[in-house]
Amino acid sequence: MTIFCRTRFPSLIAMVLGLMAAPLAAGAQTTVGLVQLPSQDVGNFQVMTTLAQQAKNQGAQLVIFPEGSVFGWLNPAVFTQAAPIPGIYSDKFAAIAKSVNIWVAAGLAEKGPKAGPGSQPDAYQAYDSGILINPQGQLVLHHRKYNVLQNAFDPAACQSILGQSQCAYTPGSLSDITTVQTPFGSTSLLVCSDAYTYPPASALNALKALSPGFVIVPWGITAGEQSQCGTSGYNATGYASEAAAYLKTPFVVGANATGPRTYGKYLPSVYCGASGYATPTGASVEGAPPGASLVMVKIPQSFDADAGPIWNNDDAKGKCPATCGGYTATWNGQWTTTVPGKMSVCGCVPHGAP
Repeated sequence: MTIFCRTRFPSLIAMVLGLMAAPLAAGAQTTVGLVQLPSQDVGNFQVMTTLAQQAKNQGAQLVIFPEGSVFGWLNPAVFTQAAPIPGIYSDKFAAIAKSVNIWVAAGLAEKGPKAGPGSQPDAYQAYDSGILINPQGQLVLHHRKYNVLQNAFDPAACQSILGQSQCAYTPGSLSDITTVQTPFGSTSLLVCSDAYTYPPASALNALKALSPGFVIVPWGITAGEQSQCGTSGYNATGYASEAAAYLKTPFVVGANATGPRTYGKYLPSVYCGASGYATPTGASVEGAPPGASLVMVKIPQSFDADAGPIWNNDDAKGKCPATCGGYTATWNGQWTTTVPGKMSVCGCVPHGAP
């Protein structure tokens, strides 16, 4: 069994049953194109530009590419061919952002410090990084993955390139984790396993202190065989759900690759797609179809939080501010009953929302 940067959760389906007082409005939405890049297309910027344009044509303001979109995750070529950030590859993503007029997030390897004694002359350490670029081509966020998987590269390649029996990406610093204000709200960027809730969840805890409203994740979730994809432990949207519920303040959205993983240990392995988003309550929406090269999601600028029964508007005024406050959110004045006499929900606006 291979579980990498790897729970199936049902997608959120709003159930509105009777007693609709002050009904929740749909409101503004953020349309996001999630590129489930086939593994054979990593590094193919013509394909990536085409997919970004397709997303833009369908109304996307943001397009997200998965982890390792330039070389492929665990490709040992990163130790000799990765570029700095800013650099040639981040510049190519900036060119996509400018030419398509869209926000671009992507995962890519980054050239690190010179490799140690015994390595090839052209060998460098490599970070597993993520970037967010605005439509003007400016680098807005740059994150180096902290929670790297140790010793997952092919040992023969480690020995040949670095003179080591085992090797891994170089971890980034927790101080890399930050937020910026974007049209999507108070925005942050993590790379794959940095969004895992497994203890000690160091990256999530560092981010939680910042109370983000919108978190972008380039995923690299794989399984040993295709039949496992979408099940517990092999579902990118499931991990988004767990991360959102853990953080309690942001929408979490990300893109995962598709196709075979051909590098590193523990082969055969496949990328599982199943990209989507989750609300601060952990309710999730998976894009469809789960294996398509591009799936589109529309993320609302508010979310529903369970409040128990609400009997009337005056009761809502007493319960909803505290309910939303539990997510560091603000009540938008709206509520509705989902199960008569048992459950109602309050409409909440995330912290740092635009």
